[in-house]
Amino acid sequence: GGGGGTVRHLAIIADGNRRWAASQNLPKEAGHAQGLNVIERCCEWAISRDVKMLTVYCFSTENWGRESGEVDQIMDLARWYFRERREWFTSRGIRVRFAGRRDRLAPDLVKSMGVMEDETRGCGALTLTICADYGGHDAIARAVQSGAKTVHEIDEALTAEIPTPDAILRTGGEMRLSNFLLWQAAYAELFFSPTMFPALEDSELDALLEEYSTRTRKFGV
Repeated sequence: GGGGGTVRHLAIIADGNRRWAASQNLPKEAGHAQGLNVIERCCEWAISRDVKMLTVYCFSTENWGRESGEVDQIMDLARWYFRERREWFTSRGIRVRFAGRRDRLAPDLVKSMGVMEDETRGCGALTLTICADYGGHDAIARAVQSGAKTVHEIDEALTAEIPTPDAILRTGGEMRLSNFLLWQAAYAELFFSPTMFPALEDSELDALLEEYSTRTRKFGV
């Protein structure tokens, strides 16, 4: 019983970049670029609110199905970002981790992701997990392929990559998980916002914390 307490781990399905860009008469890549700015703002918000983990769904296993030009732009943006913004994360004490498959990403991108992880490994203010080429089905299949068979073993394998979130927020108005954290979401509190991710404000995140604290989490009991 009682209230839900505090959010230690918030996961965000960062949806609406393209629609936000269209609403501003900007190209799609401007929406993705602004999305990266908002991830940084979310990190600063999390640190100020003592949220210890932030997990952001940036590129799904299904997103490869988008037109190749847009996928290329996203990958180029990621290349630039991990190189140019690495210092920003270390200066703020943010540990950056990546979840998902790496075998389909360009080798130079995978290398820069590894450098980002290595250089921020000792950071303790916040852990940001960026989900790239991530899918819940894929993650469960990889856990099983690695030999996990029982509920406990599968849980251990999956939460080693992404710990269980307290709350999941989806921006952009859609109300579905879209293959995100399917296993870990079993008892997560779900929040849906009509706000496009690039327009997400701290006040809305604060309202989520407030509502979370009033919810009763019984975990099926």
